[in-house]
Amino acid sequence: MKLCAIQIPYAHSLDTVESSVNFAIEQLNSCDSSCDLILLPEYANAPAAFPYEELIPFVRKHTPRLIEAAKKTALRCNAIVAVNYFCEVKPDCFRNTTRVFDRQGNIAGDFYKQHLPGSEKRGCKPDFSYTRKFRAPDIIEVDGIRFGFLICYDTYYSEYVAHIAHHHPDIVLVSSFQRAERQDMLEMLNQHLAFYCNSYVLRASVSMGENAEVGGNSMVVSPDGKILARYGSKTGILSCEISDPHYKYMRSNSFSGGMITNDHFIEQGRTPWAYRPCGSMVIEPEQDHPYPRVCAHRGFNFVAPENTMPAFGAAIALGAPEIELDIHFSKDGIPMVSHDSTLERVSNGSGELSSKTYAELKELDFGSRFNENFAGTRIASFEEVLSKFARQAIINLHIKSVGKSYPEEYLRKIVELLKRYDHMEHVYLMATAEIMEVALKIAPEIPRCMSADPDPWTIVDRAIEYKCSKVQLYRQYYNQEMIDKAHAQGILCNYFFCDTPEEARKFFEMGIDTILTNNYLAISQVRDEFVKSRQK
Repeated sequence: MKLCAIQIPYAHSLDTVESSVNFAIEQLNSCDSSCDLILLPEYANAPAAFPYEELIPFVRKHTPRLIEAAKKTALRCNAIVAVNYFCEVKPDCFRNTTRVFDRQGNIAGDFYKQHLPGSEKRGCKPDFSYTRKFRAPDIIEVDGIRFGFLICYDTYYSEYVAHIAHHHPDIVLVSSFQRAERQDMLEMLNQHLAFYCNSYVLRASVSMGENAEVGGNSMVVSPDGKILARYGSKTGILSCEISDPHYKYMRSNSFSGGMITNDHFIEQGRTPWAYRPCGSMVIEPEQDHPYPRVCAHRGFNFVAPENTMPAFGAAIALGAPEIELDIHFSKDGIPMVSHDSTLERVSNGSGELSSKTYAELKELDFGSRFNENFAGTRIASFEEVLSKFARQAIINLHIKSVGKSYPEEYLRKIVELLKRYDHMEHVYLMATAEIMEVALKIAPEIPRCMSADPDPWTIVDRAIEYKCSKVQLYRQYYNQEMIDKAHAQGILCNYFFCDTPEEARKFFEMGIDTILTNNYLAISQVRDEFVKSRQK
């Protein structure tokens, strides 16, 4: 089977970009019937750094020519042709897409880039909404060959490579720019990809110039990690014959063991429960998750005891993007999850929570006062919450005051747990000014939300002083002027709290970004209806 990668010149200026597209089309037209698989580089219909206002007219003008050439090449050469381009998947909606044509020129399938760098999101402004939810890797099968896909930035993500490997591709197609990457680094990345997936890799890129030491380097790599062909910084068609696209590298199953496929050897020892939380349960981080939001205050405490594992689990199972919880410290310095500083209302204990050790608190019943069906529910430590729900929801972390100043060692313990469970990007601190002062010193990278205490009417001014990204407005102590003032400063607005659907829509219409509620299911339905109404 003959694999071909077309390497085109990158257009360093907009007055040469049309000639680069023409070069891609010319190379397609020059392919003959000896080619079985042909791959083009990333953004083959716009291989340049475009201002957005010029990009769309350009791709609409030149894409039909490129796609027609790809289809004709597939038919003329009886070849499989894969083209990456800025594709208008529906009116005014563009995605970074690799499209595969079978040997008859029919569309065999599309793959959309999973990982988009900030420069691409801001510059080309593609739709990437599909990246926000779990999706299995796209495997497109043509003539019995299973094709997997990566596009440029995707190649850096080992966890995504493992995801592809699990679906057993025969050939992984990599359309790329990687304009600033060293060529030896590109070789290493693609050798790792081939070895890990136990598949061939066909990579097509753009040349950054005849003598460039970065970018370019279209290549073919075999499943055992050997580079069979590389193209450096040349332009034209890299071709390479392989004997069997289904070939899998076999190795001994550890020292003196029987022979086994390399991907099976790697997979059999995997321990995913010990790694950073990932997979379909993980949501976007705090800075990326869209608004408006609904935050399950103390979990879904209409159906389970507040601030307990059942309440958090119920909220997350229903899709809550955010939960709120409260932190007090036990006598022996363990951060515990409870709203009250005393035990009488929430448990069968009495006295100050801070006067009890972790072990003593674990002896108490935190469920019966809510409902006898929850008898025996124990208080959760903050670590227990993170160990079960890390990165499955953003945590509005309400750190409770302990006096006029807050101990640095307390906040250090909280930050240590957030780092240990990889939750730093899925949290923000909600607290009063004396805690914010410590937070700015200990962990300024964690977003902050200013509490309404002690004066709810000056909350926005305090938020500005302590460089907060949010304020948490409190019930009747708010007005439209405060919301507008916060937004003018780039500060988002939480509202605490709303449990009635009739009021919730009013708050969203006023510009509230996140509603805290005890009645998560009902208020989340209002939020969904509000978002749909704005999209019409």
